Amino acid sequence: MVRFGRIGLLVIILAATVSLFLSTGRRAFAETGARAPLLMEGKKTLHQRALARPGAQLFRPTEGHARGEPVDAFTIFYVYDRRNIENIDWVEVGLASQPPTDGWIPAEMLIDWKQTLTVAFTNPSGRKRLLFFKDRDGLIDLLESETLFKQSRALREIALAGQVAEEFPIVSIEPSVHVDIRDQFYLLPIMSAEEVFLSSGFTTRVLEIASVTREQRGEDRLSDAERHKELARAADADKKSIQGFRNAIVFVIDSTASMGPYIDRTRAIVRAVYKAVEEKGLTDQVSFGLVAYRDNIDDVPDLEYVTRIFVDLQAGTDAAQFLAASESVTPASVSSRGFIEDAYTGVKTAITKFDWSAFGGRYVVLITDAGARTGTDQLGKTRMDAAQVRLLALDKNIALYSLHLLTEEGRANHRPAALQYSELSDHPNAGSLYFPIEAGAVEDFSSRLQIMTDALSDQIAQANEGRLIDLDAAGGGKDGQDAGAADSESQRIANATRRVGHAMQLAYLGTKTGGRAPTLFKAWVIDRDFENVDTASLEVRVLLTKNQLSDLQQALKLIVESAKLAEVSPEDFFSQLKSAAAAMSRTPDAVAAQDAAAIAELNLLGEYIDDLPYKSKVMNVDEDLWLSWNAGEQQAFIEEIEAKLNLYQNYHNDVDRWIALDQGRIPGDAVYPLPLDALP
Repeated sequence: MVRFGRIGLLVIILAATVSLFLSTGRRAFAETGARAPLLMEGKKTLHQRALARPGAQLFRPTEGHARGEPVDAFTIFYVYDRRNIENIDWVEVGLASQPPTDGWIPAEMLIDWKQTLTVAFTNPSGRKRLLFFKDRDGLIDLLESETLFKQSRALREIALAGQVAEEFPIVSIEPSVHVDIRDQFYLLPIMSAEEVFLSSGFTTRVLEIASVTREQRGEDRLSDAERHKELARAADADKKSIQGFRNAIVFVIDSTASMGPYIDRTRAIVRAVYKAVEEKGLTDQVSFGLVAYRDNIDDVPDLEYVTRIFVDLQAGTDAAQFLAASESVTPASVSSRGFIEDAYTGVKTAITKFDWSAFGGRYVVLITDAGARTGTDQLGKTRMDAAQVRLLALDKNIALYSLHLLTEEGRANHRPAALQYSELSDHPNAGSLYFPIEAGAVEDFSSRLQIMTDALSDQIAQANEGRLIDLDAAGGGKDGQDAGAADSESQRIANATRRVGHAMQLAYLGTKTGGRAPTLFKAWVIDRDFENVDTASLEVRVLLTKNQLSDLQQALKLIVESAKLAEVSPEDFFSQLKSAAAAMSRTPDAVAAQDAAAIAELNLLGEYIDDLPYKSKVMNVDEDLWLSWNAGEQQAFIEEIEAKLNLYQNYHNDVDRWIALDQGRIPGDAVYPLPLDALP
């Protein structure tokens, strides 16, 4: 006699139910692909998503199987149907947003994921490692404690030792190294979030998250014993792994007519660094690249090039090759149009045209005496602004230094250029990497550059000995200054380079030692460092699909086009926008073109933006606000949108960073962990 367990019998009943369901008219939809996942409540375009709990099994009742197939923990599914059979709720799921579906899973083995929001670890350099709490109350109790710092340190020490009791409130701890979501994709999906007002008067964001490691497990939750083993496994990485750490430094030099002395000094300093690393036998652990840029050659053909690579990182390991090629970098013989140059194109070339994969330390050093062409400047090639170029660099874990020569000739441009390069060079672990050189003094420039390159070569020597950078030595705190050298620009450069280098080393160790997010089911965290609330331990990202990014680009293009059509009469902007919104809407009846007062009401931007925990500048613009702006403010708003459009195009083209959660079944379903800062 064949015996079936309760689940087996229910699967057979489910099979009959599904068979009847398909035979009464829905089969055609399944076969033609017209069937779609269920929509979220109150949404018109967002589909229901769910995460598989550890131990979940997938049943395929249409094939008559009464035995489930194991599912990787936290696999992300679309929800196609929900049914209750014999008091058990079942969910029909599919990996892709289009049929065929993959099977049925009991609802209790799924977690509804209402938003595709996830968090990523920031680099832990210069802050305490994040603690994961079993429950909300335990975390809130600690936050309300008068001895918060002391208790959090004690909990962290016990967790690291792995010697914990069953009632220990911590379920896991952040790895000591940096687990970079861009290179080692993981998910820490946000299940719930709330702002908590503490009795101390401070407000903090408390998050309930799950950890997604794509591992198969046979139980529906981690036992306390297993969680405690995870804590022990989170011990410090083997620092000997740092011995393979290599630095790459790409100089991006303004090679227009005024830059001759600085080009010569840069060459001389690189020559000295090569000599120093050669004496230490470390020539294979450092490489230099060289990019020169000028300005638009359509406007001034005798400039010869907008940007040119003189030395790539492969050739840059050899001193002779670098120095020989660098001799070809000479100042332009003619002047460009106006004082500003196309600096962003030079920087973008260094970011996107070099192979950085073999290097742990990644640095771009911009050397210029002039500001950069903005994203909407017709003579600029990137069509991006500082914020977008910065995000491109951070996406590849590149630190951007700006050495700005404040020459007398460029006095009128000093302030706007300083604002540009300060934003361009803002680094999450070190603050500003913008260093102005007063009066463009050649000796001061040489000194600053020498300090930076010396620090980087010293880091290579220490790594070769198996030593990490010591942030506690020589004033490595985040404020970037020693108590006795608060006004020292040289000390600021040295400290910033130390902090950036330490962050680079932790990221390298995370890759080298196989660092990964902790394996746990659910936990509660705050997104700031307990001991320094100004320092973020987590950053929120939204998983946008390729299709959603494409829709977002189309909507923003309509906003830009409507604004340009209304340039003569700004009062016509919203009427142009309403007409465009109605024309593109997939559900025209959802667009009340005559009643909409703000961009948010036009349904132009996707519903996935509506409930995100950030303030959208674009969504909040209404007709009254638009008309209250002067022409310059309106133009700045449109320029910011255009710059983000160009950033999105770079994201779209970065094929290696798109993650196929459906095994590549539907190309448009691939996701990209977009930083909230990149949204409009």
